[in-house]
Amino acid sequence: MPSLETLKVAGVPLLLRPPANRDRHTPLILFWHGFGSPNGEADIAEAFALEHVEAWKAYLGLPLFGQRSVGVEDLMRRQMEDYVLQLLLPVVEQAVEELPEVIEALRSHCDLDRNSPLGLFGFSAGGLAALLTLAESHLPIQSVVLTGVTKDLSAAVATYERFTQSSYEMLSEQYPGLKPEYEWSEESETARNRLDFVAHSKEIVQRDPLPAILFVHGVQDEAFNLDDVEALHDALKIQYQQLSHPERLSLRVFQHLRHAIDLTSNSSPEQQADIVEIERVVADWFKQYL
Repeated sequence: MPSLETLKVAGVPLLLRPPANRDRHTPLILFWHGFGSPNGEADIAEAFALEHVEAWKAYLGLPLFGQRSVGVEDLMRRQMEDYVLQLLLPVVEQAVEELPEVIEALRSHCDLDRNSPLGLFGFSAGGLAALLTLAESHLPIQSVVLTGVTKDLSAAVATYERFTQSSYEMLSEQYPGLKPEYEWSEESETARNRLDFVAHSKEIVQRDPLPAILFVHGVQDEAFNLDDVEALHDALKIQYQQLSHPERLSLRVFQHLRHAIDLTSNSSPEQQADIVEIERVVADWFKQYL
């Protein structure tokens, strides 16, 4: 397997894996990790090596995480003080804003022409960044994989509330102003509308080229409900069918998969088998649509 190169481009730390065979039209795939495992550049590079996909693979570090980590204590403080406005939105928004300059810098570094195909992979919070990219950017992304993602900001906040309420007595001692439910403000309400991807599904299908989107989700995902990702998939499915390209949208469900994607954890053999199969499915999707 080609070795990883450690880089910082346009201010963003990343790991870069070259293809075995290189030319100026070789695809470039960009990966975003999440807040949980994989939650850094090295983790997602290990989980999704995709060694049989002939493409440059760039594993980007999200703001506040990976090589730009602010530390567990500061992340927890941000989460408890205002999960949306101090943690999730700043990370996702900055990641999306950084992406065009990262792509330009990588095309120059890898000697790729401007028409080289682009792929995008997002896990969990990184998947929300990928969805926001699809809804708002003009980048010519041809193929996308969204793993362990959800349909909107409200669903992400519901996950935060479940975590907070399950440990409220302990957390409230450390964070005295903590409320058991998230308190929406005018600013976070604006973010909620912006990150409602069911409502913005039309913007996604109006992109040129029409992105080939694969959703990957586990039945046992304890962070984001399968029902929510199915709702987003179904909203997009109607429009992909109307455009006569239903084959460019897919949802793959894994019976034993939890939220984390980590072969080194104490997961069951069935969960580990699902994780191995996911890498194959993701590789096949990118090989078909890049």
